[in-house]
Amino acid sequence: SFNYTFFDNPYFILFENQNAFDRNRFFGILSASYQINDELSVQASAGNDFMGESRRYIRHFSTNRFTNGAYAEQQLRFRERNVNFLINYKKQFGRINSSFSVGGNRMGQIGWSEQREAIGLNTPGVFDFSNSASPIQEFFVESQKQINSIYALAQLSYNDILFLEVTGRNDWSSALATPTSTENTSFYYPSLALSYVMSQHLNLPESISFLKTRVSWAQVGNDTDPYQTQGTFVQGVPVDGNTTFTSQGIIANSALKPERTTALELGADIRFLDDRVRFDVSYYDAITENQIISFAIPQSSGFSEEVVNGGAVRSRGVEVLAGLDLVRSANFNWNSTVNFSTNNSIVQDLPDGSGNITLAYSRVYDNQNQTVWFQVEEGGRIGDMYGTGYLKNENGEFVISDDGRFIADNSLQKLGNYNPDFIIGLSNNISYKNWNLGFLFDWRQGGILVSRTLSLAGVGGQLIETLDRPEEGIVADGQVNIGTDSEPVWQDNTVAVSPESYYRQFYDRNHEENNVYDASYIKLRSFSLGYNFVSNKNNGVLKKGRSLSVALIGRNIFAWSEIPHFDPEQLAVQGNQFVNGVEDMSYPSARSIGIKLGLSL
Repeated sequence: SFNYTFFDNPYFILFENQNAFDRNRFFGILSASYQINDELSVQASAGNDFMGESRRYIRHFSTNRFTNGAYAEQQLRFRERNVNFLINYKKQFGRINSSFSVGGNRMGQIGWSEQREAIGLNTPGVFDFSNSASPIQEFFVESQKQINSIYALAQLSYNDILFLEVTGRNDWSSALATPTSTENTSFYYPSLALSYVMSQHLNLPESISFLKTRVSWAQVGNDTDPYQTQGTFVQGVPVDGNTTFTSQGIIANSALKPERTTALELGADIRFLDDRVRFDVSYYDAITENQIISFAIPQSSGFSEEVVNGGAVRSRGVEVLAGLDLVRSANFNWNSTVNFSTNNSIVQDLPDGSGNITLAYSRVYDNQNQTVWFQVEEGGRIGDMYGTGYLKNENGEFVISDDGRFIADNSLQKLGNYNPDFIIGLSNNISYKNWNLGFLFDWRQGGILVSRTLSLAGVGGQLIETLDRPEEGIVADGQVNIGTDSEPVWQDNTVAVSPESYYRQFYDRNHEENNVYDASYIKLRSFSLGYNFVSNKNNGVLKKGRSLSVALIGRNIFAWSEIPHFDPEQLAVQGNQFVNGVEDMSYPSARSIGIKLGLSL
């Protein structure tokens, strides 16, 4: 190992540096309905979801990041309340069935977080704020949001052949209000869907047992997080134990408008041979406009971001569901289902004056040099990732210095895109008499994953990738320029460096290019093998009409991937957001295996 003190011992983390939490959750719904007559009914409901969580963080002396220990407590609260009403009217006019509904909803959310930290302790092993070696830091965040909604729905069907559905909804969001105006709080979005069951109307070939086509058009509005329309002060780092406040660092937008997505979808459901073979195909084309974007601005302005409306993203995709009954019989049945989906989201327009926009980032230890940037430009894809690497020549080969080392290139370069080319799911259910077997495979193809485990443990010489350590050193694969900068002459590098020097530079976390994996994988998502016990006895637990089932079940069983160190399904956390395409020294994921019992009375 080349570990130079930035790793804690895993057992030290497991048994000493512990994070604990106590969570309480209360949720429920109360509803009432009244049938006025055969055609008219009303209903109302109210629901509440409350979550409270207490967290405790312990860091012992000699922890790398907290050599004198640390202690923190955090209290989290979140509550959402919904109140609804709905009026339904149903009427049949000859061959036309109709249904009309009008309703409303009021949704209110409130959340807050309070955290106290002691960075450094006087006495080892005493985790109490009275033992703090420095002024206690306190942070408090509270947010509230409310959305009022009115909506209407009309459904018409003709002779079970033609089906029409029309909806309309209007929301009023407090997140788009300002202290002096509610002008932009209202947004309306309609939808229209039409389907035609051709097999009920036309004389189709006998092999086609069902055929339905559909088309839909819809708009969806979206608001934003609270406090984006008015500048606020946020709690800063205490000074000499005194609470401080500072600007939120973001230029708010008092004229912020809601986002709007307009989508067109075409689809068909076709089945053959008495539904033994089934296909459901959909194509969609959606464009999102007036996106609410936190636009990066120069730090010299005194702010880091500005909230703006702008840009347009077009998403196109195909989804296919195929089902096949391989065997149908009295004692043996086998059906298989395949899901296929692919999506491509292209940036068509950006706010005026912006060549590209940073949508998010993932950073190690709050170091700007150790950052993966998620940027977009006109014509680019959502999910494009940028970082730094090492200098290359016009042929794409590494440029090596005279002493045999890579040459850093600190200009941002595109690493790839975290989105897959396609996703396939394969489900099988097999039953033989009282036995049943089921399993689900997921296949994700394409996309990249930037790995912090690869960079940090690779630099430390703790991975199998660093196993090759010849005594004569390692010769970096690349080209040395024996000419001039203007007229380069390239020849193979022949200078060796020590294995430690080579791996520390190759996997350096300041340059992400060499720490990228192909994110493709095939995973056995779930598995079950069960047996049903039935009896024809007239008494006892398993008397006639009852059954007992026992099954061996498992989830997240196994994955096939080029990634040898962790589960290929990963998300990183940056602030309060989850970030795709990055693995941040992740904990091992859980493989669960258990026994399922069921009793049917």
